[in-house]
Amino acid sequence: MTEPRPGGAGRRPAGPTRREIVEGVRRELELAGLEAPRLEAERLVAAALGLSRGELGVSGGERVDPAGAASVARTVSRRLEGQPLQHIEGTVDFRRVRLVSDGRALIPRPETEQLLDLVAAWRRDRSGPVEALDIGVGSGAIAIALLDEGIADRVIGLDVSEDALELARENARRANVENLELRACPPDIWSALVPEERFDLIISNPPYVTSSEWTDLDPEVRDHEPRVALDAGEDGLEVIRTVVAGAPPRLREGGALFLEIGMSQGSAVLRLLKAEALLSDVRIGTDLAGRPRFASARKADSR
Repeated sequence: MTEPRPGGAGRRPAGPTRREIVEGVRRELELAGLEAPRLEAERLVAAALGLSRGELGVSGGERVDPAGAASVARTVSRRLEGQPLQHIEGTVDFRRVRLVSDGRALIPRPETEQLLDLVAAWRRDRSGPVEALDIGVGSGAIAIALLDEGIADRVIGLDVSEDALELARENARRANVENLELRACPPDIWSALVPEERFDLIISNPPYVTSSEWTDLDPEVRDHEPRVALDAGEDGLEVIRTVVAGAPPRLREGGALFLEIGMSQGSAVLRLLKAEALLSDVRIGTDLAGRPRFASARKADSR
C-alpha cells in the first residue's frame, strides 16, 4: 500500500503558523491606518489565542487550527470596529499592577503614571503615615498604586459612577491591597465625607475635556469610554473647580493636593489654586512631551 505523500490526498492541509497570522494581521492593521500595526498585531493575536506576547514570540512556528484562526478574525474585527486594544485584551498595566480594563471606567493613561511619580517624590520628604483621598477613583488605578507602593497607608476613593466603583473593587481584590475604602459620591463630591475627615494627600485625575472637545474626540475614546469620566462642561473645569474649592479645609497642615489637568488648562488652574488663601507652593508640571499636565499645591502650616 502506497502511503500518501505530504500535501496529497489523505493528509489534512496544515494551517498557517502563528508568525504568518501575525504578519497577516499586521498588514490588515496597516492598511486600516492604525499606529504601531506590528505591536498591535502581536497583542491581538496573543489575546485571541490566550497567550502572552512572549509565548507568541517563542512559538511563532506553531500552526494555528481553524478555531484559533476564527478567534483571531473576531478579535481583529473588534479592533477595526474601534474597540480599544485594552478592552479587547481585558487588562492594562499601570505602575506595578495589572488592572481589569473595560467600558466601566477610563483606561489609565501613561500621564497618570507620571502624576504618581510626582506624588512619590512628595512622599519621600514626608514622615509618618499618609491618609489619602482619591477623587474620581475610576478603575482604582491611582488608589491601588498609592497603597501598593507604600505612598499612602489608607485611601478613600470616591466616584459618581457605581460601575466604576464596581470595577475598582474588582481591581483592588486582584491587587490584594488593604485599607482602601470606596464610596459613591454626588457631583458636589464633598458631601460623601463626614465633617471630621481630613487627609494628608488629595489626588484626582478628574474629567477635564470640554463639551465641545468631546464631540471631536477619537471615536475609540468617545464611543467606548464613559463620558462622565471625561466631559467637564463648557470650559472643562467644572470638576476641577469643585475639587480646588473644597480641598483646603479637608487637608491637614502640610498636606498636598495633586491634579492631572488638560494641556491647555495650566494658566486657569494656576489662578484657581492661587486664589485659595490656605494653599501655597502652587506649581504646574509638564508631561514628558513638555505640555502642562499636572497641578499641585500644599496647605501651609499655621506655625
